[in-house]
Amino acid sequence: MSIHLLGIRHHGPGSSIHTMDALEAVKPDIILIEGPPEGEAMLPWVIHQDMKPPVALLAYIPDNPQQAVFYPFTVFSPEWNAIKYALEHKIPVRFIDMPLTHRLAMKLEDDTIEIIPAINTQEDDVVIDEVDIDTLKRNPIAYLAEIAGFEDAEEWWEHQFEIAHHPVAVFEAINNAMTALRNQLPPKEDQHEAIREAFMRRAIRTAQREFYTEIAVVCGAWHVPALSNMPKQKDDDLLLKNLPKVKVEMTWIPWSNDRLSFESGYGAGLESPGWYAHNWDNPQDNGALWLSHTARVFRNNQVDISSAHIIEAVRLANALASLRQLARPGLKEFNEATLSVMCMGDTIFMKLIHRELIVGRVLGQIPEGTPQIPMQRDLEQRIKKFRLKISNEEKLLKLDLREENELQKSILLHRLQVLAVNWGKLQRSTTKGTFKEEWILCWDPELTIKLLEKAPWGNTIASAASNYLQHQAEQCKRLDEITMLVQIALPADLQNAVKIIMKRMDELAAGTADTTMLMDAFIPLVQVSRYGNVRKTDLGTVNLILRAIFYRITAGLPLSCTGIDEEQAATLSEKIKEVNQSVFLLEEEELKHAWLEANQQIVGLNQAAPMIQGYCCKILYDAGILDQEATSNEFSKALSINNTPDFSANWLEGFLKDAATILILDDTIWNIVNEWLINLEETIFLQVIPLLRRTFAIYSNIEKRKIAERAKHGKTEPTNVFQPTAIDEMRARKVLPILEKLLDL
Repeated sequence: MSIHLLGIRHHGPGSSIHTMDALEAVKPDIILIEGPPEGEAMLPWVIHQDMKPPVALLAYIPDNPQQAVFYPFTVFSPEWNAIKYALEHKIPVRFIDMPLTHRLAMKLEDDTIEIIPAINTQEDDVVIDEVDIDTLKRNPIAYLAEIAGFEDAEEWWEHQFEIAHHPVAVFEAINNAMTALRNQLPPKEDQHEAIREAFMRRAIRTAQREFYTEIAVVCGAWHVPALSNMPKQKDDDLLLKNLPKVKVEMTWIPWSNDRLSFESGYGAGLESPGWYAHNWDNPQDNGALWLSHTARVFRNNQVDISSAHIIEAVRLANALASLRQLARPGLKEFNEATLSVMCMGDTIFMKLIHRELIVGRVLGQIPEGTPQIPMQRDLEQRIKKFRLKISNEEKLLKLDLREENELQKSILLHRLQVLAVNWGKLQRSTTKGTFKEEWILCWDPELTIKLLEKAPWGNTIASAASNYLQHQAEQCKRLDEITMLVQIALPADLQNAVKIIMKRMDELAAGTADTTMLMDAFIPLVQVSRYGNVRKTDLGTVNLILRAIFYRITAGLPLSCTGIDEEQAATLSEKIKEVNQSVFLLEEEELKHAWLEANQQIVGLNQAAPMIQGYCCKILYDAGILDQEATSNEFSKALSINNTPDFSANWLEGFLKDAATILILDDTIWNIVNEWLINLEETIFLQVIPLLRRTFAIYSNIEKRKIAERAKHGKTEPTNVFQPTAIDEMRARKVLPILEKLLDL
C-alpha cells in the first residue's frame, strides 16, 4: 500500500503537468484532493462537454448566502486535471479538506467571502530575520524565492518548477522544502489549520481501511509534511470532536481570469492566468505564437505592428534567455522584448498587454442543467430568450422602449437592479423624456452571491423583486426613503409592488410636515407622470398622490421660507427651482396657477429669506405675472438703502441665479441693477462684492464676457433684443425632420 503525496501550487500549470505525469506513473486506484467534501456531488460535471473553465464551486449557507466560499478552477489547475483524470479513468475521487458544514459554522464574520485555495503570490517582500508566520504560511513560495536571491517569486517558481522536470524529483524537492520550513518555524497554535489537516489525514486512513493500494493525494505544498508524518488517530479524533455545523449548498458558477489574478483584490493569487493558459495549451512555443498574439492585441487597438516586429522580438527574448542561462524564455523575457521592440520603451502600451493577454478577459461557462436555485434558472432562461450574453467585458446595450422586446429587456435589467444585481448600469434614463435607454453590461461572478441573497423572496426575478420591494416599503419610516422605491419600482413594471409602495407613500406624505421632503418626493413623481406612458404604466394612482403632495407643498412652502439661514435658503431655493420646472413640465393650468399663487405669497412675505424672495420674484417675472413696472417696484423695495447690504445682495442673488440672459437682454433689469450698484457707498460696495461674486461665478465665460462688455459701455448701451419677424413656413417645414431626429422624437 503506497501513499503518493503530490504537493502542488494552486493554479500552477507546471504543477499540473507534474501531477498528470505522476498520476500516469503511479496508476492510482483512488485520488484524494484538497477540497470541500460537499463538492463531490458536483464533480461529474467537470467532464461535461459544455463545461468551460475558468469556473468555480460556490458553497453558501442557504439562509445567509453572503457567507460563502468560492473554489476557483481553470484549465491548468492541478486539482481540475486530477479530477478529470479520475473521472475519465473511472477512478474514485474524493475531496478531503475540512467539510464546509463545519468551516462556515466556525466563521466569526457573517459577511466574509473567501476564495480558496489561498496560497498566493501577492506578498513580494518577506523579511527573513523576522518572519511573519501567517504570511509565510500563506505564501511560502515568496520566502523560498527570496532565499534563492529572486525579487520576483513568480519568476523563481516559473524557472524552477514550471519547466520540465522528473515528476518524482519535483514532488520530493517540494516536500523537503516545506518540511524544512515547517520545522524551522517557532511553535504557534493554529487550531483552524490543525483541524483541516486532521480531516485530510482521516480521509487517507479511510482510503487505507478500504484497501486501496495506490493512493494519490493532491494538496497544497504546505500541507505535505503534515500528511507524511501522521500522528495517532486518537489525537486527530480529539481535534475533530464536537465541531459546530451549518447547512451548506453548492453549485458551479462561471469564473473569470481577472478573478484569478490577485491584482483585483479579490483573486486567488495568480498574477498571469492568461500567460499560464497559453503555456498549458502551447508547451512547445518558443515565443513566436505568444508574440503573435501580442501583435494582434496591438493591431486591434490601432497600434501598427509588422511581422518584422514579431521576428525581432522573438530573437531578443531568446537571446535574453541565453544570457540568463535559462532553458527558454519566460514571461519576463517576452515582456522585455515586447517593451523594447514593439513599444519602443513606452510602458503605457504594456498595460494593454497585461490586461488583454497576460491576465486575459476569459469568462468560463457552465453546462445547461447544472444544479441551481429556481431564480438562477429563471434568469438564464430570460437571458437566452432575449438573446443577451453574459460577459465580463463591458458592452453597450441600446434599447428603444417603443419596441416590446426591447422594453422587456429594460424591465429585466431594472428588476435586477431592484435586487441589487447590477449586471447593467443605466447610462441614460427614460425619466429625461426619451424613448431610449443605454446600459453598460458587465457580469461579475460576485453578482451570483447577490442573486442568492434574494432567493428567499421568490422563485423568479419578477416575484423576488416585487416581494423584496414590498418588504422595503413596509420598513420605510420617512417619505424620502419611499420616494426612491417609487423611482425603481415603476421602470421595473412591478404593479403589485407599486400599489403597496404608493399606499405607503400616501400614508407617509400625510404625516410629513417637512416641505423639503415633500418636494423631494414630488419631483420624481412628475417625471414618472410625464413620461410613464413610455412603459405603459398605470398612472392613475401616481397622479392622485402627486396632486396630494403638491397641495401640501403649496400650503407649507411660504412658512418654510421664514426663519432660515443663508445655507438653508440656498438649498430651499434649489428645490423651488426644481419644483417650478416640474410644474411647468406637467402643463396643467390648475397646478400652475396654484404654484404661482404660492410664489406671490412668498414675495409679499417680509419674513421670507431674501434669496428665496428674489428667486420667486424671477419666477413670477418669467411667467408674466409681474410686468416690468411691478418687477421694478420689487427691485426698488429689495435694493432700498433701508435694507442691509446683505439682504439686498442675497435678494439679488436669488433673482439673478441662472439668469444671465435677463441681464444681457433686458434693459429694465440691467438698468435697475446698474443704478443700484452705482449708488452704493464705497464701504457698502466692498461688503457686497464677495456676495455678488457667488451670483456671477456660476455664469459661463461667454455670459460673463457679454455682461462685462455691456458694463463697459454703461446703462445706455443698446442691446440686441430679438424682434419677431414673419415666419417662412416652407423653410420651417424643411427643418422639422432634422429637428425631430435631434430631439429623438
